[in-house]
Amino acid sequence: MAFPSFQDDAAILMAAIGGTERSSRSVRSVIGTWDMINVDVPSREMIESAAGALQRAGLVVIDEEWRLRPTAEGARLQRTPRRVSMRGLPSAIRELLPPLTLDASVVMPQEIYDAALEDYLHPKPLIPRWLTGLFR
Repeated sequence: MAFPSFQDDAAILMAAIGGTERSSRSVRSVIGTWDMINVDVPSREMIESAAGALQRAGLVVIDEEWRLRPTAEGARLQRTPRRVSMRGLPSAIRELLPPLTLDASVVMPQEIYDAALEDYLHPKPLIPRWLTGLFR
């Protein structure tokens, strides 16, 4: 059995990936949403262990580029809490999660995490669309 904060990480990750079965979230998106919800940037190990446990439980799918999307059961679980703030969503989801176990076979490549973290901490400046047309 995992320690309590592990369950919390899994609940935060479920809240961060949100959406439907057809939508997926990048690690960059997960980092940004996790920071907004928990006011803390997650480590690679936190995302990796939570994602692995959720995948083992059949609640998320991780593709080869480490984009995360909920399964049908994961999407149903996310829709269950009603009238909950974004910061309260992980607590509501945590109550609905089945018992989770770590999956050591799930490993996020360090370069994927590093690139996502760098992009989150130092985003590229947005250039107006009319200006990008001048450089084509």
